[in-house]
Amino acid sequence: MHTPNLTRRAFLHSTGLAAGAALLARPRLTAATATPANRRLQLALIGVGGRGKAALSALQNEQIVAFCDVDFARGREELAASPNFRKMLARFPDAKWFNDYRVMFEQMADQIDAVVVSVPDHMHYAIGMAAVRLRKHLYVEKPLCRCITEVRALRAAAAQAGVVTQMGNQGRAAEGIRLAREWVQAGLLGRVHTVHAWNNTPSKSYSLDLTPGPAETPPATLHYDLWLGVAPERPYRKVCSHGVWRGFTDYGTGRLGDWACHQMDAANFALDLGAPTSVEAATTEPKPGTFPATTALTYQFPARGDRGPVTLRWFDGGLVPPQPVEGFAFRPEGGSIFYGDKGAMWVASHSNTARLLPESRMKELAASLPPKTIPRVSGGPHVEWVNAIRAGTRCGSDFDYAAPLAELALLGVAAIRAQGRLEWDATTARIANFPSAQKFIGPGYEYRPGWGV
Repeated sequence: MHTPNLTRRAFLHSTGLAAGAALLARPRLTAATATPANRRLQLALIGVGGRGKAALSALQNEQIVAFCDVDFARGREELAASPNFRKMLARFPDAKWFNDYRVMFEQMADQIDAVVVSVPDHMHYAIGMAAVRLRKHLYVEKPLCRCITEVRALRAAAAQAGVVTQMGNQGRAAEGIRLAREWVQAGLLGRVHTVHAWNNTPSKSYSLDLTPGPAETPPATLHYDLWLGVAPERPYRKVCSHGVWRGFTDYGTGRLGDWACHQMDAANFALDLGAPTSVEAATTEPKPGTFPATTALTYQFPARGDRGPVTLRWFDGGLVPPQPVEGFAFRPEGGSIFYGDKGAMWVASHSNTARLLPESRMKELAASLPPKTIPRVSGGPHVEWVNAIRAGTRCGSDFDYAAPLAELALLGVAAIRAQGRLEWDATTARIANFPSAQKFIGPGYEYRPGWGV
């Protein structure tokens, strides 16, 4: 495989192995309010196309009272064109449709129990804060926010409001992440010292051509000013918006922000890593205003509790980790590989499954694997969230769990934007060695007025 040239020679050292990040499974805590078990929740879906389809599909047994999307052609009309989604929409004939979530809250706040946010990254914080200020239970797609100060502020506001929260890293509700933790705790890998994680899913969203061109006219159905939201005011260009916004620093968090909360989550949960002390980025040269096409990261975690120090390494944009065993096939969607002094383990993308490596060891131990002690989730993360709202309990990826995981991804995003190595003090949220990079911790962005941030 061709290896792209990287801007930092540190990545050329390719023998370091790596690990993830975590919070222990912890007892559920009672939220400030609970909903009777026999009542359907009244929901608002903000962002109807894209990931919003997953929310509609999973939550169609609740009472959706409001839909909000800045482009009805990419939302309402796209859904109506699909026979399956048209049936789902038909279940909510009285639901109101909005382009502006602020107007929706002004008109319907007293009719909404909970809100799902499935929009581009740059609007997660503004919408999430508006929802929790109204004490609405909140589901936000990963990576929660665009920078660490936003993540911490949203987490604190949600805790103060007493609402039930969930971040949309769906693998946290999957089987593989539970197997990974059970097997690590049972000592099948011995002392885990390294985890490798990667993603190489083809997408034009991550490698962008910013050749200057004339401003274009937005589609008649798109409320472009609402799509921009908190982002700087810029002329409309199709290349920057629908479906291809992730690679632009004004709107997204690159491939790492898109995938790290999926591919690092198993390590996060299984190893209880806490915060890293440093992260170093090695990338191809990014074009102004975009994220690089290829990235490699090295995180260092100190010893904690009963485990020793751990190295976590990330690979994307055509890079893959060293092959763990002969014949191992790296799937483009990615996953993670754990290395311990007694063995190795592969966890699939989104933590859907886990396997010991090599396969001969998996077959050898299949009949004597540790018991399944961690509660399983039925129905996926959206259903887990609405069930927690009714029960007044906590979700597996509530913001107390999700915020540190998102910070892990966003610290890497900061290192990519800084093009260097960051020494990190999580307690003070300060970068010790690279003062000019502190802006990427937060706010790090321009915020247009009128959006509550």
